[in-house]
Amino acid sequence: MAIESFDLSRALGSQSYAFKCWENYYYGNNTMGIDAKSMGEIKQTYKSELANWQANALNDENAYEIPDDDFSKSYEDGKNTAKEDTGFDGKKGGMIARGTGDAAWAAGTGIVASGALNGVTDGVAQGMGRAIGKGWSKVIGQKTANKGASKAMAKGVTNKNVKGSWIIAAPLSMATGIAYVAKKPNKDEKEACDKLQDTMATSQAATAAAQEDMAAAGEEVMALSDEAAEYNEEANNQIEEQKTEYDMYMRTYTALKEKAESGEALTEEEKALYTEIVGLLTESGELMVETQDETSDTVSTIYDDMGGYQERYDYAAETVAEVQGVTDYAESFDTTTRTMCYVEGAAQSLNVISGAKAAFQAGQFALSGGLFTAWAWAFAAMAAAGGVMSGIGAAEQFKWAGEVGTEIEARKVTQDLNAATNDVYETEVDNYGGWMSNVEDLELQMPDEMEVPEDTALPENSAGSEEESAPIATGFGISAQKEETEGAEKKEEKPEPDTGIA
Repeated sequence: MAIESFDLSRALGSQSYAFKCWENYYYGNNTMGIDAKSMGEIKQTYKSELANWQANALNDENAYEIPDDDFSKSYEDGKNTAKEDTGFDGKKGGMIARGTGDAAWAAGTGIVASGALNGVTDGVAQGMGRAIGKGWSKVIGQKTANKGASKAMAKGVTNKNVKGSWIIAAPLSMATGIAYVAKKPNKDEKEACDKLQDTMATSQAATAAAQEDMAAAGEEVMALSDEAAEYNEEANNQIEEQKTEYDMYMRTYTALKEKAESGEALTEEEKALYTEIVGLLTESGELMVETQDETSDTVSTIYDDMGGYQERYDYAAETVAEVQGVTDYAESFDTTTRTMCYVEGAAQSLNVISGAKAAFQAGQFALSGGLFTAWAWAFAAMAAAGGVMSGIGAAEQFKWAGEVGTEIEARKVTQDLNAATNDVYETEVDNYGGWMSNVEDLELQMPDEMEVPEDTALPENSAGSEEESAPIATGFGISAQKEETEGAEKKEEKPEPDTGIA
C-alpha cells in the first residue's frame, strides 16, 4: 500500500483535504507524515470547522460502513467460490488419519525388517508366517503351493540359523507400496492447492484494484465536498451583499414612508424614488431567496452525487470479505497438507529402507540353498518392488510439499495485501463519512428579519402642493438635484436692471 504524501499548500486551499490530513494526524497514526507546524497552520486556517471535525471523528458509528451481515455473506461467498473452484470441501480429518496410519505402518515394517520380531514366541511367529503365506502365495502366482508356502513361512520365521523377519517385512513393504499407488495420499488436497494458486492471483488483483478504486473515489468525493463548500461560501457572500443593499433600500423606504405619513407632501422625485425603492426591496428580497434556493438545490445535488459513491466503498468491503473467505478456506488445510506430504514422504522413505533390508535378508536366505530358495527369491523381489513404489511415492510427496509451499506463500501475500486493503477501507470510509457530514453541516446565513413591506401605497395626503417641502436626504443624489432646480427658479425671478431707457 503506497503511503500518500502530505501537501500543505493543498491542505490550506482545500477544506476537504485539510479534514483528511487532520483526521490522519490525530486518528490515523499520521501515516501521511504531517509535522506539528503544518498541522498548526491547518488548524488555524480552519479553526471554525474544528468542532465539526472533532464531532465526526468521535462518532463511533459510521453509517457508511458495510453492515456485519453483508460482510458475513460476502465472506461465505468467498469460501464457497473457492470450494467450487477447487472441488475440495476443505475437510482434512481423513488426510491426517491416513498419513498417521501410513507412518505407523511404515514404522512397523521397519521394525520387522530390522529383525525385532526374532524374539517373539515360536507360536506367534508361526501364526504370522502362515497368514502372510496364504495371502501372498496368490500374489506371486504360486496357487498350488499355498499350504507349503504357509508352512515354509511359519518355519522360516523361527529358523534359528537365519533371521526370519523378512518373511513378514517383505509383503508388508510391498503392501505399503501398492497402497500408496492405489490411494495416492494427499492428492486431492494438493490439487486443490494447485488451483488455489490461480485463485490467490485473482484475489490479489481484486484487492489491489479495490485500493485503487477507493483512492480514486476519495479524490472525487473530496472534490465534490470542496465544490459544495465553495458554492455555499459564495452564496453566503452574495446574500451578505444583497442584505447590505436591502438594508440601504429599507432605510430610504422607511424615511419616505414616515414623511408621507406625517402629512408632509413628497416631491415628484421622492414619489418616483419611493416607487423605485419598493420595487428594489421586492427584487432584493426575491434575489436572496433565489440565491438560497439555487444554492440549496446545487448543494443537494452534489450531496446526492457524493452519496452515490457509497456503492464503491461497499464493493471494496465486499471484496475484502470475499478474499478473506478465500484465504481462510485455503489456510484451513494448505499448511496441514504440506505437513502431511512431508509425513507421507517420510513414511514412504522408511518403507524404501525396510524393503531394502527385507530384500537383502530374503536374498541371503535364498543363497543359503534349500527347499524354499525359490520362495525366498520371490520375497526378495516382493520387498524390492515395494521399496521402488515407495521410493517413487516419497519423491512425489516431497515434490508436492514444495508446490503446496508455493501456494502457502501466495496465500500469505494475499492475506497481507487484503489486510492493507481493509486498513485503506476503514480510513477511506471514515473520510467519506466526514466529507458527507461536512456537506450536511453547511449553512446559508439568511437574515433573520427580512420582510418586504406588504402595504406600499402612499397616504393620500402625500400629494404634492404649491409649496414644496424640503427633500429627504436619501443618499441617491435627490437633495442635490432639488437644490439645483430651486437655484434655477430663483435666477429666473430676479428683476432686470433699470437702464433708464423709455
